[in-house]
Amino acid sequence: MRTVGLMAMALVVGLVVAALPARAHAQKNDGQTQVVTLKVSGMTCGGCEAAVKMAAKKIDGVKDVKASSDHGTAEVRFDTSKTSAEAIAAAITKYSGFKAEAPKTAKNKK
Repeated sequence: MRTVGLMAMALVVGLVVAALPARAHAQKNDGQTQVVTLKVSGMTCGGCEAAVKMAAKKIDGVKDVKASSDHGTAEVRFDTSKTSAEAIAAAITKYSGFKAEAPKTAKNKK
């Protein structure tokens, strides 16, 4: 019974995210590719992960997203000339319904 409820919730979240605008506002930075791990609260299943991924991918400059409900994180690779970790976290929070937080200092990964 709980599984059916979670699946229904994931479907609704997916439909809501799909109806969002194609791209959110992005900030300008230094033009490098960066990988950041965001803390995301409240994810419990694959549907939640999908909602977080779809919300992050709405941001211009986001190249790849890996979300983990088990770890409560989203690893995002993005172009820093088009957006920032803070803008991506804000978009995930706004569009997915899950609270995302950027680390205080995002470090470049190669």
